[in-house]
Amino acid sequence: MSLIPCSQNVFFRQFFTRQRESARRLKYSLAALTGLIGCLAWAPNAQAVPAFARQTGQDCIACHVGGFGPQLTPFGRAFKLDGYTLSDGKKHIPLSAMLVASYTHQAQSYGNNNYMGPPPAGFSANDNFTALQQASIFLAGRITDHVGMLGQATYSDPGSQNLAWDNTELRYAHAYTLGSASGLFGMSLNNNPTLSDVWNTTPAWQYSYMAPPFGNSGPPVSPVIYNLGQSVVGATAYTMIDNSWYAEAGAYHNLSTYWANALHAGNASLQGEAPYWRLWYSKTVGPHVFEAGLLGFDARINTSGLPGLPTDDYHDIGLDATYQFLNGGPNIITANAIYMHERQNLNQALLQGNASNGSNTLNSANLNVAYWRDNTYGATLGLFQTTGSSDAVVYGNGYSSRTNSPNTNGAIFEIDWNPFGKSWVNPEKNLRIGLQYTLYNKYLGAKTNFDGAGTNARDMNTLYLYLWTAI
Repeated sequence: MSLIPCSQNVFFRQFFTRQRESARRLKYSLAALTGLIGCLAWAPNAQAVPAFARQTGQDCIACHVGGFGPQLTPFGRAFKLDGYTLSDGKKHIPLSAMLVASYTHQAQSYGNNNYMGPPPAGFSANDNFTALQQASIFLAGRITDHVGMLGQATYSDPGSQNLAWDNTELRYAHAYTLGSASGLFGMSLNNNPTLSDVWNTTPAWQYSYMAPPFGNSGPPVSPVIYNLGQSVVGATAYTMIDNSWYAEAGAYHNLSTYWANALHAGNASLQGEAPYWRLWYSKTVGPHVFEAGLLGFDARINTSGLPGLPTDDYHDIGLDATYQFLNGGPNIITANAIYMHERQNLNQALLQGNASNGSNTLNSANLNVAYWRDNTYGATLGLFQTTGSSDAVVYGNGYSSRTNSPNTNGAIFEIDWNPFGKSWVNPEKNLRIGLQYTLYNKYLGAKTNFDGAGTNARDMNTLYLYLWTAI
Protein backbone atom coordinates (compact mmCIF):
# COMPACT_ATOMS: atom_id res chain seq x y z
CA MET A 1 0.00 0.00 0.00
CA SER A 2 2.88 2.31 -0.67
CA LEU A 3 2.95 5.26 -2.96
CA ILE A 4 5.53 5.62 -5.75
CA PRO A 5 8.34 8.10 -5.05
CA CYS A 6 9.55 10.75 -7.46
CA SER A 7 13.23 10.48 -6.76
CA GLN A 8 13.95 7.38 -8.80
CA ASN A 9 10.58 7.32 -10.48
CA VAL A 10 11.60 5.45 -13.61
CA PHE A 11 13.36 2.74 -11.63
CA PHE A 12 10.61 2.25 -9.06
CA ARG A 13 7.82 2.42 -11.62
CA GLN A 14 9.48 -0.17 -13.84
CA PHE A 15 10.15 -2.38 -10.81
CA PHE A 16 6.55 -2.46 -9.65
CA THR A 17 5.28 -2.86 -13.23
CA ARG A 18 7.48 -5.93 -13.66
CA GLN A 19 6.19 -7.32 -10.38
CA ARG A 20 2.58 -6.90 -11.47
CA GLU A 21 3.07 -8.17 -15.01
CA SER A 22 5.01 -11.24 -13.91
CA ALA A 23 2.24 -12.47 -11.65
CA ARG A 24 -0.12 -15.27 -12.61
CA ARG A 25 -3.62 -13.79 -12.22
CA LEU A 26 -6.67 -15.38 -10.69
CA LYS A 27 -10.20 -14.21 -11.60
CA TYR A 28 -13.26 -14.91 -9.45
CA SER A 29 -16.94 -14.27 -10.04
CA LEU A 30 -19.38 -12.28 -7.94
CA ALA A 31 -20.74 -15.57 -6.66
CA ALA A 32 -17.33 -16.43 -5.22
CA LEU A 33 -17.10 -13.12 -3.39
CA THR A 34 -20.65 -13.51 -2.11
CA GLY A 35 -19.77 -16.98 -0.91
CA LEU A 36 -16.75 -15.64 0.93
CA ILE A 37 -18.93 -13.05 2.69
CA GLY A 38 -21.27 -15.82 3.72
CA CYS A 39 -18.46 -17.98 5.07
CA LEU A 40 -17.05 -15.13 7.10
CA ALA A 41 -20.44 -14.15 8.45
CA TRP A 42 -21.64 -17.61 9.47
CA ALA A 43 -18.43 -19.45 10.30
CA PRO A 44 -18.61 -21.48 13.55
CA ASN A 45 -16.71 -20.30 16.58
CA ALA A 46 -12.99 -21.07 16.51
CA GLN A 47 -10.17 -20.63 18.99
CA ALA A 48 -7.46 -19.23 16.67
CA VAL A 49 -7.10 -15.53 17.61
CA PRO A 50 -4.87 -12.53 16.82
CA ALA A 51 -1.60 -13.10 18.63
CA PHE A 52 -1.26 -9.87 20.59
CA ALA A 53 -4.84 -9.98 21.87
CA ARG A 54 -4.31 -13.56 23.01
CA GLN A 55 -1.00 -12.67 24.66
CA THR A 56 -2.40 -9.75 26.66
CA GLY A 57 -5.87 -11.13 27.30
CA GLN A 58 -7.34 -7.82 26.12
CA ASP A 59 -10.01 -7.14 23.52
CA CYS A 60 -8.69 -5.68 20.27
CA ILE A 61 -10.19 -2.26 21.07
CA ALA A 62 -7.73 -1.91 23.98
CA CYS A 63 -4.94 -1.32 21.43
CA HIS A 64 -6.69 -0.40 18.19
CA VAL A 65 -9.12 2.34 17.23
CA GLY A 66 -11.94 0.74 15.27
CA GLY A 67 -11.41 -2.75 16.67
CA PHE A 68 -8.36 -3.59 14.55
CA GLY A 69 -6.12 -1.89 12.01
CA PRO A 70 -3.08 0.40 12.31
CA GLN A 71 -4.56 3.20 14.45
CA LEU A 72 -3.35 2.76 18.03
CA THR A 73 -4.82 3.84 21.35
CA PRO A 74 -2.58 5.05 24.23
CA PHE A 75 -2.52 1.47 25.53
CA GLY A 76 -1.54 0.19 22.08
CA ARG A 77 1.28 2.71 21.79
CA ALA A 78 2.62 1.75 25.21
CA PHE A 79 2.46 -1.95 24.29
CA LYS A 80 4.49 -1.36 21.11
CA LEU A 81 7.05 0.96 22.72
CA ASP A 82 7.58 -1.61 25.50
CA GLY A 83 8.64 -4.19 22.94
CA TYR A 84 5.39 -6.14 22.55
CA THR A 85 6.17 -7.85 25.86
CA LEU A 86 3.08 -7.30 28.04
CA SER A 87 1.53 -10.68 28.81
CA ASP A 88 -1.14 -12.33 30.94
CA GLY A 89 1.51 -14.82 32.07
CA LYS A 90 0.14 -17.78 30.12
CA LYS A 91 1.65 -19.65 27.20
CA HIS A 92 0.29 -18.76 23.78
CA ILE A 93 0.93 -19.66 20.15
CA PRO A 94 2.31 -16.42 18.60
CA LEU A 95 0.61 -16.81 15.21
CA SER A 96 -2.08 -14.80 13.46
CA ALA A 97 -3.32 -14.36 9.90
CA MET A 98 -5.04 -11.72 7.79
CA LEU A 99 -7.16 -12.12 4.64
CA VAL A 100 -8.46 -9.45 2.27
CA ALA A 101 -11.01 -9.84 -0.53
CA SER A 102 -12.09 -6.93 -2.73
CA TYR A 103 -13.98 -5.46 -5.67
CA THR A 104 -12.61 -2.49 -7.67
CA HIS A 105 -14.35 -0.18 -10.14
CA GLN A 106 -12.41 2.48 -12.05
CA ALA A 107 -13.88 5.64 -13.58
CA GLN A 108 -12.08 4.74 -16.81
CA SER A 109 -11.53 1.14 -17.84
CA TYR A 110 -8.11 -0.19 -18.74
CA GLY A 111 -7.45 0.39 -22.42
CA ASN A 112 -9.88 3.33 -22.67
CA ASN A 113 -7.13 5.92 -22.38
CA ASN A 114 -3.48 6.24 -23.27
CA TYR A 115 -2.24 6.53 -19.69
CA MET A 116 -3.67 3.34 -18.22
CA GLY A 117 -2.96 0.94 -21.07
CA PRO A 118 -4.39 -2.61 -21.20
CA PRO A 119 -5.68 -4.47 -18.12
CA PRO A 120 -3.36 -6.77 -16.17
CA ALA A 121 -3.11 -10.26 -17.64
CA GLY A 122 -6.01 -12.46 -16.61
CA PHE A 123 -8.24 -9.61 -15.39
CA SER A 124 -11.04 -7.56 -16.91
CA ALA A 125 -10.77 -3.99 -18.15
CA ASN A 126 -12.95 -2.95 -15.19
CA ASP A 127 -15.11 -4.20 -12.31
CA ASN A 128 -12.64 -6.75 -10.99
CA PHE A 129 -13.37 -9.08 -8.08
CA THR A 130 -10.35 -10.39 -6.23
CA ALA A 131 -11.37 -13.13 -3.81
CA LEU A 132 -7.85 -13.18 -2.38
CA GLN A 133 -6.28 -9.75 -2.76
CA GLN A 134 -3.93 -10.36 0.15
CA ALA A 135 -3.13 -13.08 2.68
CA SER A 136 -0.67 -12.46 5.51
CA ILE A 137 0.69 -14.59 8.29
CA PHE A 138 2.14 -13.03 11.45
CA LEU A 139 4.69 -14.30 13.94
CA ALA A 140 4.14 -11.83 16.74
CA GLY A 141 4.61 -11.64 20.47
CA ARG A 142 6.81 -11.69 23.54
CA ILE A 143 10.17 -13.47 23.35
CA THR A 144 11.71 -12.49 26.71
CA ASP A 145 10.89 -9.96 29.43
CA HIS A 146 12.41 -7.20 27.28
CA VAL A 147 12.29 -8.53 23.70
CA GLY A 148 9.35 -8.99 21.35
CA MET A 149 8.59 -8.99 17.66
CA LEU A 150 6.10 -8.38 14.91
CA GLY A 151 6.89 -10.40 11.80
CA GLN A 152 4.71 -10.50 8.68
CA ALA A 153 4.84 -12.41 5.40
CA THR A 154 2.33 -11.58 2.66
CA TYR A 155 0.93 -13.20 -0.45
CA SER A 156 -0.62 -10.72 -2.89
CA ASP A 157 -2.82 -11.34 -5.91
CA PRO A 158 -2.72 -9.43 -8.14
CA GLY A 159 0.89 -8.84 -7.18
CA SER A 160 4.01 -10.91 -6.95
CA GLN A 161 2.20 -14.20 -6.20
CA ASN A 162 5.12 -14.91 -3.93
CA LEU A 163 5.03 -15.19 -0.17
CA ALA A 164 7.23 -12.13 0.43
CA TRP A 165 8.34 -10.68 3.72
CA ASP A 166 6.30 -7.68 4.81
CA ASN A 167 6.61 -5.25 7.73
CA THR A 168 8.86 -6.93 10.29
CA GLU A 169 10.31 -5.62 13.53
CA LEU A 170 12.32 -7.03 16.45
CA ARG A 171 12.28 -4.81 19.56
CA TYR A 172 14.18 -4.53 22.82
CA ALA A 173 12.84 -2.21 25.55
CA HIS A 174 13.77 -1.48 29.17
CA ALA A 175 12.48 1.10 31.65
CA TYR A 176 14.87 3.38 33.57
CA THR A 177 14.85 6.32 35.97
CA LEU A 178 17.04 9.39 35.82
CA GLY A 179 16.63 11.56 38.88
CA SER A 180 12.96 12.42 39.12
CA ALA A 181 12.31 11.49 35.49
CA SER A 182 11.09 8.10 34.34
CA GLY A 183 12.09 6.82 30.96
CA LEU A 184 12.06 3.96 28.49
CA PHE A 185 15.01 2.91 26.33
CA GLY A 186 14.54 0.69 23.31
CA MET A 187 16.03 -0.60 20.09
CA SER A 188 14.29 -1.65 16.89
CA LEU A 189 15.58 -3.84 14.07
CA ASN A 190 13.14 -3.44 11.17
CA ASN A 191 12.71 -3.37 7.40
CA ASN A 192 10.79 -0.16 6.76
CA PRO A 193 11.72 3.42 7.74
CA THR A 194 9.09 4.73 10.24
CA LEU A 195 7.78 1.21 10.94
CA SER A 196 8.89 1.69 14.54
CA ASP A 197 6.67 4.75 14.94
CA VAL A 198 3.46 4.64 17.01
CA TRP A 199 1.42 7.44 15.40
CA ASN A 200 -0.61 7.11 12.22
CA THR A 201 1.11 9.94 10.41
CA THR A 202 4.38 8.45 9.20
CA PRO A 203 4.77 6.75 5.78
CA ALA A 204 4.74 3.15 7.07
CA TRP A 205 1.34 3.58 8.77
CA GLN A 206 -0.29 6.42 6.86
CA TYR A 207 -3.92 6.38 5.72
CA SER A 208 -5.28 4.80 3.58
CA TYR A 209 -4.75 1.55 5.45
CA MET A 210 -6.16 -0.59 2.63
CA ALA A 211 -5.63 0.21 -1.05
CA PRO A 212 -7.16 -1.26 -4.23
CA PRO A 213 -5.19 -3.75 -6.33
CA PHE A 214 -6.34 -1.88 -9.45
CA GLY A 215 -6.80 1.80 -10.17
CA ASN A 216 -5.43 4.42 -7.80
CA SER A 217 -5.37 5.36 -4.12
CA GLY A 218 -3.31 8.52 -3.64
CA PRO A 219 -0.74 10.50 -5.61
CA PRO A 220 1.48 8.68 -8.15
CA VAL A 221 4.59 10.53 -6.90
CA SER A 222 5.85 10.85 -3.32
CA PRO A 223 9.14 11.24 -1.39
CA VAL A 224 11.60 8.36 -1.49
CA ILE A 225 11.02 7.37 2.16
CA TYR A 226 7.55 6.14 1.16
CA ASN A 227 8.83 3.37 -1.07
CA LEU A 228 11.72 1.66 0.67
CA GLY A 229 9.68 -0.75 2.80
CA GLN A 230 10.90 -4.38 2.80
CA SER A 231 13.84 -3.61 0.46
CA VAL A 232 16.04 -2.31 3.31
CA VAL A 233 16.97 -3.29 6.84
CA GLY A 234 17.86 -0.90 9.61
CA ALA A 235 18.43 -0.45 13.32
CA THR A 236 17.29 2.44 15.48
CA ALA A 237 17.56 3.31 19.16
CA TYR A 238 14.90 5.32 20.97
CA THR A 239 14.07 6.78 24.33
CA MET A 240 10.91 8.22 25.82
CA ILE A 241 10.98 10.45 28.91
CA ASP A 242 8.06 11.03 31.26
CA ASN A 243 5.72 9.44 28.74
CA SER A 244 5.85 12.66 26.69
CA TRP A 245 9.22 13.33 25.02
CA TYR A 246 10.48 10.88 22.41
CA ALA A 247 13.68 10.70 20.35
CA GLU A 248 14.84 8.02 17.91
CA ALA A 249 17.81 7.71 15.55
CA GLY A 250 19.29 5.00 13.36
CA ALA A 251 20.19 4.04 9.80
CA TYR A 252 19.08 1.74 6.97
CA HIS A 253 20.99 -0.29 4.42
CA ASN A 254 20.17 -2.36 1.33
CA LEU A 255 19.47 -6.02 1.72
CA SER A 256 22.11 -8.17 0.08
CA THR A 257 21.23 -9.48 -3.38
CA TYR A 258 20.81 -12.98 -1.95
CA TRP A 259 18.34 -11.92 0.73
CA ALA A 260 16.50 -9.50 -1.55
CA ASN A 261 15.82 -12.37 -3.94
CA ALA A 262 15.08 -14.92 -1.22
CA LEU A 263 12.57 -12.62 0.49
CA HIS A 264 11.14 -11.23 -2.80
CA ALA A 265 11.93 -7.78 -1.49
CA GLY A 266 13.48 -5.90 -4.42
CA ASN A 267 16.49 -3.61 -4.35
CA ALA A 268 16.35 -0.04 -3.06
CA SER A 269 19.73 0.82 -4.66
CA LEU A 270 20.90 2.65 -1.53
CA GLN A 271 24.57 3.60 -1.48
CA GLY A 272 25.90 3.07 2.03
CA GLU A 273 23.80 3.86 5.08
CA ALA A 274 20.68 6.04 5.06
CA PRO A 275 20.21 7.84 8.41
CA TYR A 276 16.75 8.25 9.95
CA TRP A 277 15.68 10.29 12.97
CA ARG A 278 12.42 11.04 14.76
CA LEU A 279 11.32 13.47 17.51
CA TRP A 280 7.87 13.95 19.01
CA TYR A 281 6.08 15.33 22.04
CA SER A 282 2.70 14.13 23.26
CA LYS A 283 0.30 15.43 25.88
CA THR A 284 -2.89 13.95 27.31
CA VAL A 285 -5.52 16.30 28.75
CA GLY A 286 -8.53 14.36 29.98
CA PRO A 287 -9.96 12.50 26.96
CA HIS A 288 -7.83 14.52 24.52
CA VAL A 289 -4.48 13.28 23.19
CA PHE A 290 -2.16 15.63 21.28
CA GLU A 291 1.09 14.87 19.42
CA ALA A 292 3.48 16.99 17.36
CA GLY A 293 6.71 15.77 15.83
CA LEU A 294 9.52 15.92 13.29
CA LEU A 295 11.24 13.25 11.23
CA GLY A 296 14.10 13.13 8.78
CA PHE A 297 15.66 10.70 6.30
CA ASP A 298 18.65 10.96 3.94
CA ALA A 299 19.38 8.55 1.11
CA ARG A 300 22.06 8.25 -1.53
CA ILE A 301 20.86 6.13 -4.46
CA ASN A 302 22.81 4.51 -7.28
CA THR A 303 20.09 3.30 -9.64
CA SER A 304 22.52 2.25 -12.38
CA GLY A 305 24.48 -0.06 -10.13
CA LEU A 306 27.65 1.10 -11.86
CA PRO A 307 30.66 1.97 -9.67
CA GLY A 308 32.28 5.40 -9.90
CA LEU A 309 29.15 7.35 -10.80
CA PRO A 310 27.87 10.12 -8.54
CA THR A 311 24.77 9.24 -6.54
CA ASP A 312 21.36 10.86 -6.53
CA ASP A 313 20.87 12.33 -3.06
CA TYR A 314 17.54 12.79 -1.30
CA HIS A 315 16.96 14.73 1.89
CA ASP A 316 13.51 14.28 3.47
CA ILE A 317 12.20 16.22 6.44
CA GLY A 318 8.66 16.06 7.79
CA LEU A 319 6.37 17.74 10.29
CA ASP A 320 3.45 15.75 11.74
CA ALA A 321 0.62 16.11 14.26
CA THR A 322 -2.10 13.91 15.76
CA TYR A 323 -5.26 14.46 17.79
CA GLN A 324 -7.40 11.78 19.44
CA PHE A 325 -10.60 12.01 21.46
CA LEU A 326 -10.91 8.88 23.63
CA ASN A 327 -13.11 9.12 26.71
CA GLY A 328 -14.13 5.47 27.04
CA GLY A 329 -17.53 6.24 25.54
CA PRO A 330 -19.04 5.29 22.20
CA ASN A 331 -17.59 8.23 20.24
CA ILE A 332 -13.97 8.30 19.02
CA ILE A 333 -12.43 11.03 16.88
CA THR A 334 -8.94 10.99 15.40
CA ALA A 335 -7.04 13.39 13.14
CA ASN A 336 -3.59 12.81 11.60
CA ALA A 337 -1.52 15.16 9.45
CA ILE A 338 1.94 15.16 7.92
CA TYR A 339 3.87 17.48 5.61
CA MET A 340 7.03 16.14 3.93
CA HIS A 341 9.62 18.18 2.03
CA GLU A 342 12.21 16.44 -0.13
CA ARG A 343 15.29 18.06 -1.64
CA GLN A 344 16.74 16.06 -4.54
CA ASN A 345 20.26 16.38 -5.96
CA LEU A 346 19.98 14.35 -9.17
CA ASN A 347 23.67 14.01 -9.99
CA GLN A 348 23.50 10.57 -11.59
CA ALA A 349 20.09 11.05 -13.22
CA LEU A 350 21.25 14.24 -14.93
CA LEU A 351 24.47 12.61 -16.11
CA GLN A 352 22.59 9.67 -17.63
CA GLY A 353 19.79 11.72 -19.16
CA ASN A 354 17.15 10.62 -16.66
CA ALA A 355 16.44 14.16 -15.42
CA SER A 356 16.45 17.60 -16.99
CA ASN A 357 17.30 19.40 -13.72
CA GLY A 358 20.28 18.87 -11.47
CA SER A 359 18.10 19.47 -8.41
CA ASN A 360 14.38 19.25 -7.68
CA THR A 361 12.06 19.57 -4.72
CA LEU A 362 9.01 17.51 -3.85
CA ASN A 363 6.41 18.29 -1.20
CA SER A 364 3.64 16.05 0.02
CA ALA A 365 0.84 16.78 2.50
CA ASN A 366 -1.66 14.32 3.93
CA LEU A 367 -4.53 14.90 6.36
CA ASN A 368 -7.21 12.50 7.55
CA VAL A 369 -10.03 12.78 10.07
CA ALA A 370 -11.95 9.73 11.30
CA TYR A 371 -15.01 9.15 13.44
CA TRP A 372 -15.89 5.82 15.06
CA ARG A 373 -19.08 4.89 16.85
CA ASP A 374 -18.78 2.00 19.34
CA ASN A 375 -15.64 0.88 17.45
CA THR A 376 -18.12 -0.59 14.98
CA TYR A 377 -19.14 2.13 12.52
CA GLY A 378 -16.43 4.35 11.05
CA ALA A 379 -16.10 7.17 8.54
CA THR A 380 -12.84 8.73 7.32
CA LEU A 381 -12.03 11.67 5.08
CA GLY A 382 -8.48 11.90 3.78
CA LEU A 383 -6.96 14.76 1.76
CA PHE A 384 -3.68 14.52 -0.14
CA GLN A 385 -1.56 16.95 -2.14
CA THR A 386 1.79 16.69 -3.91
CA THR A 387 3.68 19.63 -5.39
CA GLY A 388 7.19 19.95 -6.76
CA SER A 389 9.62 21.14 -9.40
CA SER A 390 8.80 20.74 -13.08
CA ASP A 391 11.12 18.32 -14.88
CA ALA A 392 10.57 17.32 -18.50
CA VAL A 393 12.45 14.03 -18.24
CA VAL A 394 11.41 12.88 -14.76
CA TYR A 395 7.71 13.66 -15.14
CA GLY A 396 7.25 14.31 -18.84
CA ASN A 397 8.98 11.13 -20.00
CA GLY A 398 8.74 9.08 -16.81
CA TYR A 399 5.09 9.72 -16.02
CA SER A 400 3.66 11.08 -19.31
CA SER A 401 2.82 14.43 -17.71
CA ARG A 402 1.88 17.05 -20.29
CA THR A 403 2.94 19.80 -17.87
CA ASN A 404 6.14 18.01 -16.72
CA SER A 405 4.80 18.32 -13.16
CA PRO A 406 4.16 16.00 -10.18
CA ASN A 407 1.40 18.26 -8.83
CA THR A 408 -1.53 16.09 -7.72
CA ASN A 409 -4.35 16.54 -5.22
CA GLY A 410 -7.54 14.79 -4.24
CA ALA A 411 -9.48 13.09 -1.48
CA ILE A 412 -10.24 9.62 -0.15
CA PHE A 413 -13.65 8.93 1.40
CA GLU A 414 -14.24 5.74 3.36
CA ILE A 415 -16.96 4.16 5.48
CA ASP A 416 -16.32 1.04 7.54
CA TRP A 417 -18.41 -1.50 9.40
CA ASN A 418 -17.25 -4.12 11.88
CA PRO A 419 -20.46 -6.20 11.91
CA PHE A 420 -19.59 -8.54 14.76
CA GLY A 421 -18.19 -6.14 17.33
CA LYS A 422 -14.76 -6.04 18.93
CA SER A 423 -14.09 -9.20 20.93
CA TRP A 424 -11.07 -11.41 20.17
CA VAL A 425 -12.69 -14.54 21.58
CA ASN A 426 -14.10 -15.60 18.22
CA PRO A 427 -11.82 -14.72 15.30
CA GLU A 428 -14.56 -14.26 12.71
CA LYS A 429 -15.64 -11.23 14.72
CA ASN A 430 -12.52 -9.41 13.50
CA LEU A 431 -14.14 -8.63 10.17
CA ARG A 432 -14.21 -5.20 8.58
CA ILE A 433 -16.22 -4.27 5.50
CA GLY A 434 -14.96 -1.04 3.95
CA LEU A 435 -16.16 1.09 1.04
CA GLN A 436 -13.58 3.57 -0.24
CA TYR A 437 -13.66 6.15 -3.02
CA THR A 438 -10.59 8.02 -4.28
CA LEU A 439 -11.27 11.28 -6.11
CA TYR A 440 -8.72 13.35 -8.04
CA ASN A 441 -9.02 17.08 -8.65
CA LYS A 442 -5.58 17.39 -10.29
CA TYR A 443 -3.27 14.67 -11.59
CA LEU A 444 0.36 15.19 -12.65
CA GLY A 445 -0.06 18.91 -13.11
CA ALA A 446 -3.45 19.23 -14.77
CA LYS A 447 -7.16 18.76 -14.20
CA THR A 448 -7.86 17.87 -17.81
CA ASN A 449 -5.76 16.13 -20.46
CA PHE A 450 -2.84 15.63 -18.05
CA ASP A 451 -1.05 13.19 -20.38
CA GLY A 452 -1.60 15.11 -23.63
CA ALA A 453 -3.76 12.24 -24.92
CA GLY A 454 -7.09 13.27 -23.44
CA THR A 455 -6.92 11.62 -19.99
CA ASN A 456 -8.45 13.74 -17.23
CA ALA A 457 -7.78 13.69 -13.50
CA ARG A 458 -11.29 12.38 -12.80
CA ASP A 459 -10.59 9.40 -15.06
CA MET A 460 -8.28 8.09 -12.33
CA ASN A 461 -11.06 7.98 -9.69
CA THR A 462 -11.45 4.57 -8.09
CA LEU A 463 -14.20 2.81 -6.09
CA TYR A 464 -12.99 0.02 -3.79
CA LEU A 465 -14.98 -2.41 -1.65
CA TYR A 466 -13.04 -4.71 0.65
CA LEU A 467 -13.49 -7.37 3.30
CA TRP A 468 -10.66 -7.53 5.81
CA THR A 469 -10.50 -10.22 8.46
CA ALA A 470 -7.86 -11.04 11.08
CA ILE A 471 -7.74 -14.47 12.71
